[in-house]
Amino acid sequence: MKKLLSITFAFALLFVSAAFSTDNAAAAGNTFNLMVEHTINGKDLGLDKDLPVNVFINGNLAIEDFRFGETIATSLPAGTYRVSVALVDGTPLPSMDLGPVTIPAGVDVTIKALLDYEDTPILSASVAESMMASNTFDVTVRHSINGRSLGLPKALPVNVFINGALAIPGFEFGDKVVTSLPAGNYTITVELLDGTPLPSMTVGPVDVPAGADLIFNAKLQAGVPSIRVVSR
Repeated sequence: MKKLLSITFAFALLFVSAAFSTDNAAAAGNTFNLMVEHTINGKDLGLDKDLPVNVFINGNLAIEDFRFGETIATSLPAGTYRVSVALVDGTPLPSMDLGPVTIPAGVDVTIKALLDYEDTPILSASVAESMMASNTFDVTVRHSINGRSLGLPKALPVNVFINGALAIPGFEFGDKVVTSLPAGNYTITVELLDGTPLPSMTVGPVDVPAGADLIFNAKLQAGVPSIRVVSR
């Protein structure tokens, strides 16, 4: 479930930043609903439980002194956004950067501050399925590479990036993610957890139309890790 949320969040943010040009959206008067949740207990990081942070949108301070357990709900103009976070003393938290991503009008977006599987603070974003317009496609992502075939641990955990943003952290052999995404242009890249890129697994850039049903299957081809794309 965590991986599903992660990929949904990342794709949602990518979609948001692609469509979300603040100036254009404000002029058009189109908005989306946004909920931001702080769910990181600072004690899990050896810090104060409240873990107060400042949240910046496109470089501007948007949420000051945001603390564990707090939730903020608002409406914003559709457009392109970049989100960054810093401790209240000004220390940046680059692992929590999101965007730039485009967000269209009429959707419900949730952004959660949480810890990933390595207890690294991240921002995860999702679009409510009920708000997803018909301009979407279905996607299934599978990890079918047994790391032992490459002389590595069986799980072969990797990080999957969509248009440069982390979409599926710690994706392991046997894992599967199923979701719906907005039609658009996508590039997929993959790295080992230590940051080593796997260029043979790069897909795109490719335009995916609405109504498509795609399977992205990580597998070995002639002993080389790759991603096979199948349209159903």
